[in-house]
Amino acid sequence: MNRQDFAVDRVLSHTLKFGAYTAFVLIVAGLLLQLIVPWGPRVAVAGLFVLLATPGLRIIAACVQFLHERDFRYALVSFGVLMIVVLAYVLGIQA
Repeated sequence: MNRQDFAVDRVLSHTLKFGAYTAFVLIVAGLLLQLIVPWGPRVAVAGLFVLLATPGLRIIAACVQFLHERDFRYALVSFGVLMIVVLAYVLGIQA
């Protein structure tokens, strides 16, 4: 692996860490705030939405990184996976 591969892995891992930590903070804050204010559960729900969006953000980050590297084959694969995730989300909402 060269230095650029480690940079790509670092960006993708930071994306996942940021999403997971942000979701954790929002969920815990929402659970604590529900004892004090009536809108506390909304903060916890926002944390769940962040948690659900994190894998999609990781796929987007990978697609952008592949486009930056001009690796169009893997960018297309990443875009295809993203479209499958979006389609599953849309079909899941309609059900």
